[in-house]
Amino acid sequence: MIRPSQHRPTQAIIDLAAIRYNICLMQEELTTDQKIYAVIKANAYGHGAVEVGKAAEKAGVDGLAVATVDEGIELRKAGMTKLPILILGLTDPRGIAEVIYYDLTLTVSDIDFFAIAYRQLEQTGQLSVLEDQQLTFHLALDTGMGRIGLQTIEELDVFKKDIQRYPWAHWEGAFTHFATAGGGEESYIDTQWDRWVDFLKHLPESVKERHYSNTAMGWWQKRPPFSTIVRYGISMYGIDPKDQLPPTRPLKPALSLMTEIVHVKRLKKGYSISYGATYTAEEDEWIATLPIGYGDGWHRHYQNLNVLINGQSCPVVGAINMDQMMVKIPKNWSVGTLVTLIGSNGHKVNEVSRLAKEAGTISYEMLATLGPRIERVYLDYEEKR
Repeated sequence: MIRPSQHRPTQAIIDLAAIRYNICLMQEELTTDQKIYAVIKANAYGHGAVEVGKAAEKAGVDGLAVATVDEGIELRKAGMTKLPILILGLTDPRGIAEVIYYDLTLTVSDIDFFAIAYRQLEQTGQLSVLEDQQLTFHLALDTGMGRIGLQTIEELDVFKKDIQRYPWAHWEGAFTHFATAGGGEESYIDTQWDRWVDFLKHLPESVKERHYSNTAMGWWQKRPPFSTIVRYGISMYGIDPKDQLPPTRPLKPALSLMTEIVHVKRLKKGYSISYGATYTAEEDEWIATLPIGYGDGWHRHYQNLNVLINGQSCPVVGAINMDQMMVKIPKNWSVGTLVTLIGSNGHKVNEVSRLAKEAGTISYEMLATLGPRIERVYLDYEEKR
């Protein structure tokens, strides 16, 4: 453990210097006109939105991106008041007053949003908020993700005409999202690209921010006209979305997941373990109990993932419980022995990308679902590159 835990020795160790380093790697890839927005939605992919946001700001990012208004408000309340914060998901227009008050940039997917938002301000006697500040928004364009956004040029033409009825709305940007940039059929990128370029021809010149780059597009698909903003997500946390970055430019994983042995017992041959009694000892075995389970985001289908103890790989035995799990150990290791679920232990490393593949999921999910019961401990030191 980085520091003693008074109650439960399960910690996610977050290296903020690694996050800043990974940001610098992408900054070196940008043209002089491009901006970088740190994507810190879903509690910064499980790393802690406030601390990661501050680290990203220190690293010189141009903006922050989150999924929801509440995530944006959390950052504003934590003192991040200078950088623009882009809300990537759609927002209920009835919450428009808070959006304007906290100076958040919204994503919009249809023109009806503005009429509903205006009526809400009118009905609640809050129209005065529009006297001092505009609502800034980016328009989502669906080029093949099938999620949010306008799909056709005809829809865009109608939007361009109708948005003029709302002078209090500042149309700052438009963006799309590529479905297969981080994995999948490469030719589909070309299909989406053609649709994106077609949309660009019909955007008003006043819409200055035109962005398509997520992390993977930022690394491998630098197509002109360049994305004015790179939305830097998974690689900021040290994860290569395609395992294709050259070894000369390695990312630095920012999160390690640690716990300790809290109980050890010797089980006789034939003794069964955990719910369903799905594991039975084939011989007399040493079994260690760890204080982490699916209630912490270490899911039941991670049962095939080994943990690292004293530089050795140890298998999980029996079903993972909500709060605890059991592992087979080679000898009677003492209570308090360090256990690594993600990260390095001795000469062995549990890389989250490999673990995710073995569990049949993706690193995004494995990190983002780490629960709030896991204490986050932050390391922050300057590092020479």
